[in-house]
Amino acid sequence: MIFKKIIEKLNSKLNDYGTCIILDSSNLVKLDKKSFYSIADKKTKKIGFVDGGNAEIIGGANFSLQLIRIYAVVFEEDKRVKQNKQEFYLLITAKSSKDKIVYETEAFNTYLRLDKEFDAFDKELSEPGHKAEPGRIAESARKISEYKIAQELLNDLDSGDLLIRDGDLIEGTTTERKQIEELKEKSIAKGVVVAGLSKTTSLLTDSGNSAAAVLNKIGPECAWYYPATNNTGFVKLNKNSNYVFRLDFFIPDKLADVLGGLKANSRDACFLGYPYGLIDADRFARVSTKEKERLKLVLMSKGGEHFRAHLASIDAHEILNKVV
Repeated sequence: MIFKKIIEKLNSKLNDYGTCIILDSSNLVKLDKKSFYSIADKKTKKIGFVDGGNAEIIGGANFSLQLIRIYAVVFEEDKRVKQNKQEFYLLITAKSSKDKIVYETEAFNTYLRLDKEFDAFDKELSEPGHKAEPGRIAESARKISEYKIAQELLNDLDSGDLLIRDGDLIEGTTTERKQIEELKEKSIAKGVVVAGLSKTTSLLTDSGNSAAAVLNKIGPECAWYYPATNNTGFVKLNKNSNYVFRLDFFIPDKLADVLGGLKANSRDACFLGYPYGLIDADRFARVSTKEKERLKLVLMSKGGEHFRAHLASIDAHEILNKVV
């Protein structure tokens, strides 16, 4: 009986689509069935894809050892013609500097240059009144590495080709913004069209409903694009797909090229409506739980007892999970 009431309440909530999508506190996008654009078929010479993954091998409140992996691949006529995988370890440790706590980072086994220090209370990395967690530093380092590898991938692409990042192109920290601007400038100079496709989006309508779910409900029976801003929108890349993704891009005039190229690459039955190039990139960039646990075991066997006490400062939840 109680579940029947819950289902009725939830259905009532989900059926209230709202009137607009809330992008942020100052930007609203009106919901209008007339604003959908069908995506035309369009062949692209080459498409490059970039994705990254990271996982904490060991960590405490004051340090974190992360494995970061970046993968880039180029497809031409649905065939993989170039691939590049870079992986390295990032050690993040807290220290005192000029009466404040900072995180010092050191990368092992990579040529990529990353920031050496991060303010633990940087507003771009932490919640108000709290220090940033070491894992947040690793996330930023991974994004920066993705943008750097994307710039390198431009060397394998020509004017008119596409470069797609798994994720948005939203400006984050100061260093992330710098890397995005560098990628934008170099890609425009070479004529390569860059976009970011996000698998998930938490954007809501003014009724509190999922923006992606609402657009999927009211959208036409075809592959479509729904604009939000001059550089952001939503896409459904196959008419038979149930998935709607957020799309960010640099050059509005080249949007048709992006949409057509992504549509052509999104026909694989294993994830219909999602670019196969990003499926491939995710497979090679992902750091699995099994791999992470294996690396942790190796590290602990080679001297991990020296910092066992520091690990205990954050693994109480893990112990409780095993108990219950």
